[in-house]
Amino acid sequence: MKTVHHYTLLLGLAGLLAGPVPAAASPADTPSVAAERIAAPIVIDGNLIEDAWKRPAINGPFKTMFPSFGEPMPQETRVWAAYDGDSLYFAFHCLDPEPQGIKTSISRRDSIDSDDRIGVILDADSGRQRGYEFYVNPDGIQQDAVSSAVRVTGADKSQDFVWESAGRRTADGYQVEIRIPLKSVRYQAGSEVRMGLLCFRQISRSGIKATWPAIEPGGTYFPFMASVSYRDLRAALRWEILPAVTFNREETRNDAGGWAAETRPDFGLSLKYGLSSAMSAEATVNPDFSQVESDAYQVEVNQRYPVFYAEKRPFFMESADIFDFGVVSWGFMTTPVHTRMIANPDWALKFSGTTKRWSFALLAADDRAANAAGSASALFGVFRAKVAFSGDNTVGILYSGRRLDGGANDAAGADMKFQVAPNVRATLSFLSTRTTGDPGGPGGRGTGLNAMVHYRTPSAFAMAGYERYDPGFAMSTAFIQRTGIGRLILGAGATINTRLKPLPWLKCLQPYGYWMGLHDLTTKMDDTTRLLGVVFNLAPMGEVNIEHYWEGESWAGRLFRKRYWNLLGQTQLFRWLRLNGGLILGDGIYYDPAAPFLGDMAYVTAGFLLQPSAKIHFGADYIYTHLRPESGGKAVYVLDIVNIVASYQANKYFMLRGILRYNGFESRLLTDFLASLTLVPGTVVHLGYGTLYLKESLSGGALPSDLLRPAKRGLFFKASYLWRI
Repeated sequence: MKTVHHYTLLLGLAGLLAGPVPAAASPADTPSVAAERIAAPIVIDGNLIEDAWKRPAINGPFKTMFPSFGEPMPQETRVWAAYDGDSLYFAFHCLDPEPQGIKTSISRRDSIDSDDRIGVILDADSGRQRGYEFYVNPDGIQQDAVSSAVRVTGADKSQDFVWESAGRRTADGYQVEIRIPLKSVRYQAGSEVRMGLLCFRQISRSGIKATWPAIEPGGTYFPFMASVSYRDLRAALRWEILPAVTFNREETRNDAGGWAAETRPDFGLSLKYGLSSAMSAEATVNPDFSQVESDAYQVEVNQRYPVFYAEKRPFFMESADIFDFGVVSWGFMTTPVHTRMIANPDWALKFSGTTKRWSFALLAADDRAANAAGSASALFGVFRAKVAFSGDNTVGILYSGRRLDGGANDAAGADMKFQVAPNVRATLSFLSTRTTGDPGGPGGRGTGLNAMVHYRTPSAFAMAGYERYDPGFAMSTAFIQRTGIGRLILGAGATINTRLKPLPWLKCLQPYGYWMGLHDLTTKMDDTTRLLGVVFNLAPMGEVNIEHYWEGESWAGRLFRKRYWNLLGQTQLFRWLRLNGGLILGDGIYYDPAAPFLGDMAYVTAGFLLQPSAKIHFGADYIYTHLRPESGGKAVYVLDIVNIVASYQANKYFMLRGILRYNGFESRLLTDFLASLTLVPGTVVHLGYGTLYLKESLSGGALPSDLLRPAKRGLFFKASYLWRI
């Protein structure tokens, strides 16, 4: 593909984006309700006996959003809303004519995706920019997330809020109560406060997902939210203090067979001050990753691009949605602000807030891990501001910078995201970077450009996207896989509701196709990808995805033509058994810069989650991959991994967990045991012990043997307590 083709499409997209911007869709029948103010706090026990829950429900019928849009949900759901000076309360009665079919579990927080669940999405400041999402299963287990009008990849489930919930099974379904402290959300205090509300229900055995009010495809859910009014809500949060103590003892076996020990006690502190109900200042010293939230294993053998790991430190996750920036789906830039680039900060400061139309965040941090030699720390600074217009449409600006050893990296840009038509959503963004005297980084200037249009109806979707990054583009806070490219992405698909009586478990089909063309601005070589696929949506809570790729990929000055299949599947086969698996089979490149080749590649995954009781979870996953020359012969690598996890969740607070992971490629075995007590996010006690076994050849006897022997072992302890004043 020639560069001129990229600019031709870009001009067309720019013309579309520069046209008249209609007001965002806002249905005329969007409900408006008043929550009831109560005199005494409600006991959150799942038993709906309080007077506030004896009033008429505030909601109308729930309408489906999956597998189709706009159909009445077969099961009735009743919703109530109340509040006092400290908290918002919600209650749900989820009727079900087959209560024995309800899927639930006593599991760890955020692990209820396959359960029956009910929830609320709250636009607390009525700005149509941020949605606080709170979900509960019939056993009262919580899941929370944050979504934004800018984010295109779904809600961010990494954030944990302080709130209370309880569930109770009944003869006709289940009941749930929720209490959301005003200290946990940002809102505009005043004599009359309005918040957006969307209620969600999922039925596991049928795979149905539904909302009240009903939503439509093609944009965000904010225009369809009900408006709930509250009176005399004042600022709630003033001080939040979170001290944390950690203790690590690590022992390493030496050549003599003895053990060398290293003990590392540590202390961290985070402070948050609420300047108002919608604005706060925060500081942290020595934040930790809390070993408990270790990264999920990802294969890194023969990977052309770096692997993305999500942020897990609470200080950096708070208000992370404000930093969301308009980039292309399936693009090379995952996000321009990935705070894990600040790897080991001594300290960090943050100032953030929202108004009805504006949101902003200012972040500064000192990173002692930035310089490998340890001679200096890097100073990071990030500023982001967004303003909403015509509903949930946004325009924003972004700056990020880093200073290290006299070198500097600066990036600045702007983005906008808006509703072009009722079913068409568009994004446009631009970034400019400058790097000077930065050791370990390229010098010079560069620009980055993203433009994207999404079209969606209940039966079809289409998208067009374009991204371009100059060879000199460098952004110290971004997670970006490749620069010096221009790429065009086109895609389209359909949703076909089957309703086949012989196949009641097949809910719908979603065939789709994509075409991608990439031009390397340095080598002048072109890559192309053609993809055809179909998704089979299954009940209960399952899907099978089949894709076929035709690709031309350039590497080390050569163009390799690949064809391969990609199959992924998962299903909640029974209430007590969930299965998942995947297969990639066909051509693969060996990414060696000196002697690359096109070989036969296989990548296999298989796993299950067994729940013999509500409190016991036993899961196992297996990964196998290899690459061998097409001419035959020995594989250049063979990797196999077995990961086994067993846990006992005594209640929503206390858990015991054991992990056994064997990596055949590296000949290593990891065992890890954890006892975890979490009263609320922030107030925790964790105690863990792990051992790493490595293969070692012993030849002192008559016959040599390969044994797995302990090489490292460690004890981990953490305790923290959250004060809210």
